[in-house]
Amino acid sequence: MKAEVSVDWLTFTVTTKKLGDKVGFAEYTPQEVIENFLGMDPDLFEETGSSLLGYDRVLRFADIVVCYEPRQNDYFKDMGVCVSMSGQGCRAFEAMSSYQPSPFAALFQLLEDTSGSNVSRLDIACDDRAGVLDMDRIIDKTQRNEINSRMTKRSVVASWDGLDRSGATVYVGSPSSAFRLRIYDKALEQGTTGHWVRVEMVMRADNANAFVHEVTQGNPVGTLAAQVLNDKFVFIDRDDGNISRCTVCSWWAEFVGSLEYLHLVTRPEVQQSVARIDRWVSDQVAPSLAVLAQTFGVQHIVEIALTAQDRLTGQQRALITDFRRLSGRQ
Repeated sequence: MKAEVSVDWLTFTVTTKKLGDKVGFAEYTPQEVIENFLGMDPDLFEETGSSLLGYDRVLRFADIVVCYEPRQNDYFKDMGVCVSMSGQGCRAFEAMSSYQPSPFAALFQLLEDTSGSNVSRLDIACDDRAGVLDMDRIIDKTQRNEINSRMTKRSVVASWDGLDRSGATVYVGSPSSAFRLRIYDKALEQGTTGHWVRVEMVMRADNANAFVHEVTQGNPVGTLAAQVLNDKFVFIDRDDGNISRCTVCSWWAEFVGSLEYLHLVTRPEVQQSVARIDRWVSDQVAPSLAVLAQTFGVQHIVEIALTAQDRLTGQQRALITDFRRLSGRQ
């Protein structure tokens, strides 16, 4: 069966680092967090000029934000440095981190070994690519309350295009709870062909930290995801008056079982900045380059590019270095 498990959101903070047995503690700088925890080049990140999550200053690269300088009040003080990455940020981290071949495994171990660290949110995406999960059936089961779960909050949010449903998401658990489940048609959301239904676990606070801890103990992420799902939630056939004795739907059991022993996947379709630059040049500048090539010659274009090397920013130089490293050209 084709199933995959990946990290789709991560937010963590690190506060103080130990300087030595007799020296004491000091705060991490954002550059240290980027370099030591993410394994990335700090020059990739740029100041946004905005505040976020209770911090006055924010660095950003490819949907990865690094927040520092907490606001000076009783609520926000002593928060250290916060890193938050969305789904695309997670994919960029996987591509750009020097902690290959398993960046998240390395990051989780670093967080586990750091006393002043805390994971405040972790989303684990479990993807069905084989057609086991059917959204219409899932929606019907949810609306009929054919679910066995301690989480009482359930909802279906659907959108429509005329008479056709253009998307729907099933939510189990409240938005503010420490655990929430989302199920939706990822292929429809991304506008891609083929079957792709995502079951996404949103874990916060103790749940998130416990999951990270178990990963660092050598437990496969797929096994952990299956254990959490089985503990929190199952679709059932109401064939018994006692809900605990109702039969678990075979298709749900098959999907959860397929997650066993799966390890984190690194998706290949990361939209790297270099690729975006290439597309922009092709779309916007190519006709002008063609004019120069047919008038002054191709060598003239090469000379322009070589001359411009002295004007590259630190971020652009870092992009070149990382692109060469990732593509094996360095």
